[in-house]
Parts: sequence; structure tokens; C-alpha cells
Amino acid sequence: MLYFIHTYEEGTALSKETKIAKKEQKAAKKAAKLEKRQTKDYAKLVATINKKNAKAEKKANKKGKPFVPIAVPTQEEALAAGSNQSTGRKVVTLIILILLIWIVVYFLVMWFTYVAPVKQAETPEDTASVAQEYDRYVNQHEITTTKIYSVSEAKAVLKQVLHDNWKTLGYSSDPSSASINGGGNVTVNNIDCYSFTASGKSYAVAMNLSAVYQKNGSEYKPVTFHETEYLKF
Repeated sequence: MLYFIHTYEEGTALSKETKIAKKEQKAAKKAAKLEKRQTKDYAKLVATINKKNAKAEKKANKKGKPFVPIAVPTQEEALAAGSNQSTGRKVVTLIILILLIWIVVYFLVMWFTYVAPVKQAETPEDTASVAQEYDRYVNQHEITTTKIYSVSEAKAVLKQVLHDNWKTLGYSSDPSSASINGGGNVTVNNIDCYSFTASGKSYAVAMNLSAVYQKNGSEYKPVTFHETEYLKF
């Protein structure tokens, strides 16, 4: 019985030593990887500094200025600076993370505690008991009629029409520069007009300047407004 107890204790001790040895091996591998990576990073840093110094030296030589190289830190100094930078980055990242968590929590609290306002129902008024009063409609605009133009204004319109349509009116040349006589009243198509004569032909111009007519025999024929060229009166 004692033999078995002794063997069990010895086996337990061996297993503990094995675990410790495995942990030490893992730690050694991690340390080797870390050292390798640090050596590689330091080599890159040195190469970068040397490259910058080479460029700066060329510029200084061209300008005739003294060249002051960037000091190359030792590996220990570079590792210390890198650890300080990584610590600063961790602090900044932690602060940003805390702010984001605070914003999310604040939003959730406001979301779940928000209570929409309830609109109070309006009590309907008894419209049957209140007599409705309406204002009588009054048109705010003045009633207007078409303007009646003067004889001289009608004569100016006829002069323009003769200038624009002398070919279609049967003239061999522009008669608008000749004299236009008349100015009496005549009714054409139930429209009050001024009557004129120009170069042997009779015309009627509506008093509101809405139409111009040429007399053919006993009838008046409307003249189309082409407005091809305006006269200067």
C-alpha cells in the first residue's frame, strides 16, 4: 500500500515539472518572437532615419548649409519610445471607447424614458345654439371696361398696319408715309370704329384698337396683324 502512494506522489511531481517546463518553453518562444520582431522593427527604423539623413544631407550640400543628421537611437531607446507611444494610443482608445459607451447608454435611457405628449380632446361646441354670422361678399376690385383710344392713336395703328401689310392690301408700294384722312365713327361687326381713308382705300379701326378693317365695296374685311417691322412715330 505504501508503494502505490509513493508512486502516485512521484507521478504528480513529474506532471507538475512537465507543465512548468512547457510554460517555460512557451514563454521562451514568445520572448524569441518578440525579440525577433523588435530587432526587425529597429532595423526598419534605422533604415528610415538613414534615408532621411541622406536626403537632408543632399539638400544641405546644394544650399551650402551645414548638415545636422537625425540621431539614431539605440534599440533600447527605440523600444522605450515605442512603449510610450503604444501606452498613449491605448489611453486615447480607452477614452474614445468610454465616450461611445456613454453616448449609447444615454440614448437608450432617453429612448425608453420618453413619453409622448397626449393631446387633450377638445369638447365640441353646441353649434345649434350659436347663430352663424357671415360677412356679405364684397368685390375688392373695381369694375373696368376696355379703354377707348383717341383718333390719333387709332391713326398710328392704321399707319403701322399699312406699313406691315401693304402688299396684301393691294398696294404697289408702302403707303404708310402718305396722308391718312378721316376720323369719323362707323360700326363694324357691332364694334365702334374710327373710319379713315389712305391712298384711295377706306379703313375702319376699332376704338379699343382690337381690330383693323379694309372696306371692299359695302363690306369691311379684317386685316391680319403681321408685325414684321415697327415704325417709329
